[in-house]
Amino acid sequence: MTDIVIYYSRTKNTKKVAEVIARKYNTEILEVNDKRKRNGILGFITGGYDSLFEKDTKIEYEKLDLKDYDTIFIGTPVWASKPTPAIVQFIKENEFSGTNCVTFATMMGSGGETTINVLNNMIISQGGNVKDSFILAVKNNDIEELTNEALDDLEL
Repeated sequence: MTDIVIYYSRTKNTKKVAEVIARKYNTEILEVNDKRKRNGILGFITGGYDSLFEKDTKIEYEKLDLKDYDTIFIGTPVWASKPTPAIVQFIKENEFSGTNCVTFATMMGSGGETTINVLNNMIISQGGNVKDSFILAVKNNDIEELTNEALDDLEL
């Protein structure tokens, strides 16, 4: 068995973190794509609104069986102190029972702890185990260095 990093990224910050994790642990990587347009200022506003009010969205990703993986890293940006609609939808659409997960969130401001709590509770409510979590404040910071520091602190 192997590990996998699953993520959604609008501005590519979360993607960069996912790529660092995948390199460090030699994992597979899976991007979840939101079929709804989330670019530009309007995408930013509607994304925050949809996260805040837990609106469903349509997503695209390569289908997989999560039970095939030892550890599943799941990453999301912080939108209105919540996980993104794409990652919420991914969790709703997949079976997490018996899985071991590490969750992470990237943010430019605040709301990381609330986001991680929501994400972890969703996974736990489906029977998954959250082994650890981390939050990265990526604004004006070296994402690779921050990610490696956070990974060194994980208890896997």
